[in-house]
Amino acid sequence: MRIVFIASILLFIAACESPKEKMLKSIKNTETNDSIFSPQMLNERKRLYLEFADKYPDDEQSPVFMFKAAQLCNGLASHHEAITILNDLMNAYPKSAVAENALFLQAYIFENALNNTEAAERTYKKFLEKYPTSEMAEDAEMSLKYLGKSPEQIWDDISKK
Repeated sequence: MRIVFIASILLFIAACESPKEKMLKSIKNTETNDSIFSPQMLNERKRLYLEFADKYPDDEQSPVFMFKAAQLCNGLASHHEAITILNDLMNAYPKSAVAENALFLQAYIFENALNNTEAAERTYKKFLEKYPTSEMAEDAEMSLKYLGKSPEQIWDDISKK
C-alpha cells in the first residue's frame, strides 16, 4: 500500500510539471542522448531549441538556445538556416551574452561555408565596430587580412615576416 501511495505522489508531481519544464527536460534528454551524432537527433534538438525560444522569448535561455540551434544548422550544412537564426537572435536579443558570438559565427559561416567574401567582410567589420575589445577581435582582424586568399598566399604572407 505504501508503494502505491509513493508511486501516486510521484505520478502526481510528474503530471504537475509545466509545459516549459517538460520542454526543458526534452532538451536536456536530447543533449545527453547517446546517439548525439545522429542527424535525426540533431534536427530534433534544433527543433526543440527553436520551439522553446519561440514559446518563451522572455526566458534568458532563449538566445542561448537559438545560438545552439544555429551551431547545429552549421554542423548539419544548413548554413543559410544558420544565418537566418543568427540574424533573428541578434535582432531579438542584441544585448544578450551570445550576441557577440552570434555575429562572429555569422561572419565565419559567410567566409568558410558559403564562400561569400563580401558578406564575410561586411560582417567581420560590423563585428569589430560593435565589439572592438572582444577576445575574438584579433581573430576577426586576421580573418579580414586573409579573406579570399588561398592557403599558399597566406603562407607566403606569413613567411615574409
